Order: sequence, then structure tokens, then C-alpha cells
Amino acid sequence: MKKLNLIVALSASMLLLGSCLKDSDPRPRLIGGTTFINAFIEADVYCYIDRNTVPSLNPLPYRNFGPIPPLYAYPGEHRFEVYSTYEENRLVDTTVAIKDSVYYSSIVFGTHDDPRHFITEDRIPQGVDNPAAIAAVRFYNLANTDRRMTLQIGDLEPIATFINRPTETSDSGKDGEEFIQVPTGTYTLRVVDEDGEVVATRSEKLDLSAGSYVSIFLTGDEREPTTFYVGRVRQSVN
Repeated sequence: MKKLNLIVALSASMLLLGSCLKDSDPRPRLIGGTTFINAFIEADVYCYIDRNTVPSLNPLPYRNFGPIPPLYAYPGEHRFEVYSTYEENRLVDTTVAIKDSVYYSSIVFGTHDDPRHFITEDRIPQGVDNPAAIAAVRFYNLANTDRRMTLQIGDLEPIATFINRPTETSDSGKDGEEFIQVPTGTYTLRVVDEDGEVVATRSEKLDLSAGSYVSIFLTGDEREPTTFYVGRVRQSVN
């Protein structure tokens, strides 16, 4: 089995090109950037968006470095497909409703036998008057495991929605898209199971300065416990 290859492709400026774009159309309205998080444990993955709209940019790999060219889209529905590099297995085939000026994250994880995916809208928490003055996080259990996982942020009291999370589903991932405000500071991140056993600790401390919005997630495979890993992605929100 392929060892976990965590790929986080950040594209705060990436925008999608709608299939309805024509030479006679005016310049389309910009939508928010899309962040691609790949925690699929058995192969690399890539995606198609409205498949044949821009042949030179289809497919789009989930990658971990380098600029991704800016693309544009009209708000509306777009076909979104994700494939594994192993025998070109299709993992996801869905329709995504894109809104104007909204940031999104596409999160792929699981196995070939049980591929999983969800898309979040990345927004500031409700009721926040000055988003640049706070720090906020969200937590996902993306690991291939039956154990329930809890995120511990330094010595802070664990956040209720981050306690004993099973491996996410498309529904629980979407339900957990809201960022939750935490005190600013620099923290060690640990994930423990329901018995209190430390499953993974992030070696690099996380700086949650004002204006930070961070997705934190556990990845890895119970069949290879050394692959458990606490990842984090700094996100653009609106």
C-alpha cells in the first residue's frame, strides 16, 4: 500500500472557468479561491472541473507547491470530478453550486474502497465584527480509523465540537465547516483517541495570531499507525 502522501494545494487566488463562457460574453465575475486538501491515503489525486472547458488545465492536480494559474467562473452549477492516479479510478463525480465571492475548500480522503469528499464554504464566524482581530480554527478527522479523535490545542479546554469525532462523512464535514474562535497564541497540537491515547502530535507549534483562520486535521491509516499526522492549512475567508 502506498504510504500516506499528504498533499495540500493552496490556491487563494484560484478561480474556476464556467462552461458557459463564450467569446461574446463580458468578463465573468470573480468568485472566491478554492483550497484543495488531499488526505487520500492510497494514491495521488487530480480533478476535472466542467471537464473540457480548458483542455490545457484539465485535469488539475492536487499539488503542494508552485503557482496555480488564475481561472474565472460565472456563479452557477459546475461538474466536479476527482480521480485517483491508480488505474484512473474515479473517486468523486458531483455537481457543485458556486456562489459569487465565496471561498471554498475541496477535501478528499479515504480509500479506494471507501473514497470520501466534501466541499466547505470558508467564512468568518457569525457575529464577528472585526475578522482581522481574532483567530479561529476548525478540526476534521480524515484518518482511516474506527477510533474517535479529539483535538487538543495547547492547554486550552477542548472545544466541544472537536471532541470524539469519528472519521468524517460528506455530511459531517459540511456540518463542521464553521470556524470557531480561539484565543490568540502559539500552541502545540495533539490528537488523542477516546481512551486518551495520544495518536499524533504536531512537531511544529501553531502560531494563531490575529487574523488566522486555520483548518486542522488528522490524516493517516490505522493499518500503518506511523502515518498518523496532524496537518494544518491556513485559509482565506470572507
